[in-house]
Amino acid sequence: MEAVSEAEATPGEPLCSGCGAPLQSDDPTRPGYVPPEAVQRETLVCRRCYRIRHYGEFSPVSVPPEQYADQVSRIQGEAGQVLYVLDVFDLSGSLVPGLAGLIGGANVDLVVNKVDLLPPEVKAERLADWVWSTVESTGVRPRRVWFVSARTGQGLDEVVAALSQPDVGQVWVVGMANVGKSTLLNRLAARLKGSEPFTVSRVPGTTLGLVRATLPVADGRSLAVVDTPGLLTGRRAIDVLCADCLRAVVPSGRLKPRVYQLDPGQSLWLGGFARFDFAEGDHQPVVVYVSNDLVVHRTKLERAAYIGEVRQDEVLKVPCARCRAELGEHIPHRLALGRPARAVERAVQRVQQGPPLLSADSPRGVDVVLAGLGWIAFYGRDLLGTLWAPAGVALDIRPRLIGDASAGDHAGQQTSARQRAFATRRGRSAQASGRQGRPRRK
Repeated sequence: MEAVSEAEATPGEPLCSGCGAPLQSDDPTRPGYVPPEAVQRETLVCRRCYRIRHYGEFSPVSVPPEQYADQVSRIQGEAGQVLYVLDVFDLSGSLVPGLAGLIGGANVDLVVNKVDLLPPEVKAERLADWVWSTVESTGVRPRRVWFVSARTGQGLDEVVAALSQPDVGQVWVVGMANVGKSTLLNRLAARLKGSEPFTVSRVPGTTLGLVRATLPVADGRSLAVVDTPGLLTGRRAIDVLCADCLRAVVPSGRLKPRVYQLDPGQSLWLGGFARFDFAEGDHQPVVVYVSNDLVVHRTKLERAAYIGEVRQDEVLKVPCARCRAELGEHIPHRLALGRPARAVERAVQRVQQGPPLLSADSPRGVDVVLAGLGWIAFYGRDLLGTLWAPAGVALDIRPRLIGDASAGDHAGQQTSARQRAFATRRGRSAQASGRQGRPRRK
């Protein structure tokens, strides 16, 4: 994957209107290349953006973290509010590392995208408390939260209403790669201006620099919108995948839960990305939430390694050989749920060695999350096993998203006052301001 090493263009230097890269006609292999015969066109996009838009081609490019920090930290020197775009399918993986330090005291609104992927029984608004507390744990203090689908337009009326208020003059849009920032902005632009100026691709890392656009709002005023690059950290499976593998991994429609009744001695492969080996415990259900196009394969534990080593391409399909090399070798993580969790945790404290441990003693069950891939839901029964995943893919345990968190009960308690306030506030959002979210902490 090629890295963008250029700084943002100097004042007066032209930028690609699609991805923000400085335009140049010297080197076709560098970002921002425009054929010399196209330089005189009124609205310029680089060859890379042109091919993404018209042919679906993609050449992967990443923005170095230091360049990303330099660009996003400019928020502190310019007035405006921040739209922090998150992916409800991969919330922990879509948190921008160190964002609080880059944006200073700017006003932050959360836009939680891709709610159209959730099963129909999940009421996205009930996830507000979970989203809010997760973001606050990173040091970012949001004012409000909206749940939207940039793909279908769901929930965007409230965002448009809020951005049309007289006190909003400039908006910065930040988020990890592939959370749908550019798709969201094109939806907003289409409603306000009737055009879609931002380049969109299923592959992470489309936006390379600051992309500025001016959109008309109410009363003849205009809104300045700045799209920032999407950050690739390598902590998510999708950060290193080719376009073909991404088609199987990135969900394109509502998730269909896949339920498996497992006994000890069985294994589940999630494509070729991860494997769960069930070693000890009672017969129990697990539910897998991943892209509907990703193969989930159940097999006997003694055959699991053979499937991954010999029949990967035939049975599991993805990732391809190149992406397998990028992801690296699978490493084991001990998984202990229910009563065994306490004993395993004590043993780990005594020995201070062995594979990484994922553990939780919750009778309500937990989700084991693989960043950029999806999650496996467990239902609170005692279990010992092993989860195999590439070393660079972040793993996490959380309350069950489909159940506890979406019922407003992720702490195992009654719906919080903040969530009740969220619901009340949302009912008022159709009026002028479009505000939505939990009240400020006092």
